[in-house]
Amino acid sequence: MSEFYSCRDCVDLLMDYLEGNLEPEKQERLREHLSACAPCINFMKTYESCREMTSKLRDQKVEVPVEVQERLKSFLRDEVLTLQNQRGGRPTSSQG
Repeated sequence: MSEFYSCRDCVDLLMDYLEGNLEPEKQERLREHLSACAPCINFMKTYESCREMTSKLRDQKVEVPVEVQERLKSFLRDEVLTLQNQRGGRPTSSQG
């Protein structure tokens, strides 16, 4: 059995996952983590909302500065890590 992904792993793979660019094995491991990790599920929903808003802004020809994009990504990663630390610093795993 493959090793369970950490919250950090999930954050790093999320964009590829949502765009359908993740290998099947990685998709499955990510889904396993998401099925047991409420903070990562919330992060994913927030990330999807941000993508939708960004898409709407692009349609309106409004460009979000790269610095703002990077700060948002950093903030969201920090939020997931904070939530993970509040849970005891370990990813939730059905393997014990």
